[in-house]
Amino acid sequence: MGLQTEIKDAVCWDTPAISLHTSLREVIELMVKHNTSALIVKADDSVAGVVSDLDVLESVTSQGDLDETKVSEFLSACELLTGQSITSPCVQLDENESVENAIKLLSASGTHNIVVIGSGKDVYGTVSSRDLLKSLIS
Repeated sequence: MGLQTEIKDAVCWDTPAISLHTSLREVIELMVKHNTSALIVKADDSVAGVVSDLDVLESVTSQGDLDETKVSEFLSACELLTGQSITSPCVQLDENESVENAIKLLSASGTHNIVVIGSGKDVYGTVSSRDLLKSLIS
């Protein structure tokens, strides 16, 4: 793979989607179980945001209670770009974008995870900076 390779092969397509009411403990357990650094947060049928490992670490030190703290208290709220008017867009790319563009977006946004939109309706996953770096040497 190289910088011009499409990111779809580096995407974690089975990124768990969680609700706004998921506890901090459950978030940690899911991240560990699925070996991922980000989870998609949904409200009803739409994306409400992303929670990253950095969000979790900050919440652990500021909130402390793993069972009482809910993801709604510490997620990075965002909406998917769908052509409709939105106020807080997610850091996102299409699955056919290049690794180079994904790296540039991560650098510009100051984040470590991107929501990736797949070819089907409501198909999305995440790609992390680590996933992209791994794709460069695979």
